[in-house]
Amino acid sequence: MTDIESQPTAVYRLYDRGGRLLYVGMTNNTAVRFKWHKMEKRWWHLVEKKDVEWHPDRATARRHEAAAIKSESPLYNAMHAAAGPHDTPLRDARQKLGSIVDDVRVHHEPRWLTYFGKRVVAVVEPAFHDEAAFNERIVNALRDVAPELYERLASGD
Repeated sequence: MTDIESQPTAVYRLYDRGGRLLYVGMTNNTAVRFKWHKMEKRWWHLVEKKDVEWHPDRATARRHEAAAIKSESPLYNAMHAAAGPHDTPLRDARQKLGSIVDDVRVHHEPRWLTYFGKRVVAVVEPAFHDEAAFNERIVNALRDVAPELYERLASGD
């Protein structure tokens, strides 16, 4: 192990006033890390509470950090964020876009690009898009021609 890898390392959780988990991270120097976050993170002004747990080395802290992010879903973490099997984090999309498109063509299922664990863009086959556009035109026509039926359908009755 390198020197930093063998040092005690903290996993920290940052919460807002209402107790909502904003961020989970790890560091071997919380004072420096928090000063850095204060300068760099647009959400830092929301932080009201900091919980810190120390681990004997960086590898142990890394496992705890990843598990916490996956299970606790902090609002501002992108790394390790939970996603579905057909989801790709937006930050990885540029490098993987060719394979994502190929995957859609082969499996005939949409794939999602995510941002902080939330689905923001669907990659679909052109035929799917064409069918959705056609259906949207039908629904819009129904709204114009039979507004009562449209409202019943829209409300799920």
